[in-house]
Amino acid sequence: MNEYKDKKITKTSFLDDAFRKNLESALRFGNPLLVQDVESYDPILNPVLNREVKKTGGRVLITLGDQEIDLSPSFTIFLSTRDPSVEFPPDLCSRVTFVNFTVTRSSLQSQCLNRVLKSERPDVDEKRSDLLKLQ
Repeated sequence: MNEYKDKKITKTSFLDDAFRKNLESALRFGNPLLVQDVESYDPILNPVLNREVKKTGGRVLITLGDQEIDLSPSFTIFLSTRDPSVEFPPDLCSRVTFVNFTVTRSSLQSQCLNRVLKSERPDVDEKRSDLLKLQ
């Protein structure tokens, strides 16, 4: 995500009245687009996720509804949900990369233990880190 820290990330939602305008702008100008609250999926993204582009006279175009839009090579889209129980259809799953940021009880315990160990016993933490690197 560090590569996006200097870029203006546009945040939107399928429920946002300006969603289509935000999508078109991000496609044209190559701004990263974060679509939040994607508990349901809008089929308007199909051409984008399928990479249905055509090249005409040095331009790369993508059809969005009834409109052809110039596609910037630096365009990136992120779909996000806060609902850990949401299930996406298999056809969507095959076209995107999923990253699960859900915090589990064991991962939280591990993070807490690591911080306490680093603070209270840095010598043991360093040995532990060295052993983990050897694996």
